[in-house]
Amino acid sequence: MSFDAAQSARTTRPSQLRPASLWSQYRLELPPPATISRRGVAPPTSPSPSPFPRYGHALPVNANASGELFLFGGLARETVKNDVYSISVPDLTATLLHTRGDIPSPRVGHASALVAKVLIIWGGDTRTRQSRPGGKQDNDLYMLNLISREWTCVAVYGPAPVGRYGHAMTVVGSKIYMFGGQVDGVFFNDLWSFDLHSLRKKPTWRLVEPVERYLRPPKRTSHTWITYENRIILFGGADCDRHYSDTWEFDTTAKTWSELNCTGIIPSPREGHSAAIVGHIMYIFGGRGSDGRDLGDLFAFDISDRRWHSLENIGFAPSPRSGHAMASLDTHVLVLGGLCEEQDRHGQDPEDLAVFHEFDTALTYAQFPDVRAYDRFSVASSAYAETLPPYEP
Repeated sequence: MSFDAAQSARTTRPSQLRPASLWSQYRLELPPPATISRRGVAPPTSPSPSPFPRYGHALPVNANASGELFLFGGLARETVKNDVYSISVPDLTATLLHTRGDIPSPRVGHASALVAKVLIIWGGDTRTRQSRPGGKQDNDLYMLNLISREWTCVAVYGPAPVGRYGHAMTVVGSKIYMFGGQVDGVFFNDLWSFDLHSLRKKPTWRLVEPVERYLRPPKRTSHTWITYENRIILFGGADCDRHYSDTWEFDTTAKTWSELNCTGIIPSPREGHSAAIVGHIMYIFGGRGSDGRDLGDLFAFDISDRRWHSLENIGFAPSPRSGHAMASLDTHVLVLGGLCEEQDRHGQDPEDLAVFHEFDTALTYAQFPDVRAYDRFSVASSAYAETLPPYEP
């Protein structure tokens, strides 16, 4: 059931905290954890622990056909996690999923993607207090079969990107594209691809060299990276010297980078923001500015005419934050988790860092009349579901 259908089926939503407007807030219900059944072991009856507040987790920008989002890892209450949650947008529930197999180690600042019924995880800061001093960051590729709930660490052949965090990952067709990030103060602007079809024979990462070798974005971390048709839109991020507010486009067919000459109200430089896409409009929210303060502003970027729009004074927006996640479902943009350093410093734990925020883009159609009520990323990824090799770890 789509989110819109679920909403129309309900005249009231009991977990809604504030009146519906462009922004709405909902408290997620917590069913018991979904265990892997074992003979003689009764399933749990206690509710799942709340996934939030949480920072630096990974959440694919697209939901599955049932309206589920899959969250992995991050920092929750000062503990680095490797747990998996299924968040049902229509039902407003967050269920802890028990998994098995090659479970990835706890991490923060990693990236994920959802293709068909497989959740893909790569990278992140994996050096926790329990890690060996001087150990390398994990650069293995992990895939979770969401039917069997079994993890597999993919045996990759040949060169692979060095382990890192603060990178970004997206899917175009059958390929994962990963860009940027950092490790130990070293920043990257390399671009790698992994063709999921290579799982059939010889799983392989490829370093993507653009046609114009020296035309590419500066090195950075904590940027956003969103698929639109055969292109990927990059915005913002930071290195050790500066924060960025530039917008770039990578054409995966032509293998070319272009820095876009944008008009409108361009967002201020930032890192740690998040992005989602509905039709040809990319939305970004929050992040941390060059002054170290967390931001709570929402912008819309019309990819077709390269124009930025500021969306202000539109209801009960989420509090300023960074390290959160965004996703889209139908015409809705969703914000989950994150951290506000200033509030955290004073020992505050604002309620809206622990709830589910929804922005209804349909109510902005007067500004963007050509926005379509579906997520191109989700459609493009789902088209490959039948062509990928069976994944039954």
